[in-house]
Amino acid sequence: MSRTHDEVEIGVQLQPGMEPQVQRYAREKVAAVLGHTARPVLFARVRLDRTGNPAAVRPVTARAEIDVNGRVLHAEAHGDSPYEALDRLQDRLQARLDRGRTTR
Repeated sequence: MSRTHDEVEIGVQLQPGMEPQVQRYAREKVAAVLGHTARPVLFARVRLDRTGNPAAVRPVTARAEIDVNGRVLHAEAHGDSPYEALDRLQDRLQARLDRGRTTR
């Protein structure tokens, strides 16, 4: 089924213990990227994890998979907080989308 970016549900999986507001922020960040493509978006998923190592630099990891018209884009970014990781993830997804010439 072919859907536009406005119709696709963006799945967000949070590691237990992360604040629920992060889900909304993740959806907003990915939706902003999807708004730059005119091609059908088949699915979009985001996963956020925090490492258990207290000495880790940028302990939060945000990963995304987005299927744009059959081409799956993968991106990963790290940050000190879920919000920082998602901001970086948005930039990486946008760069991958731009390289794939799937923009309007």
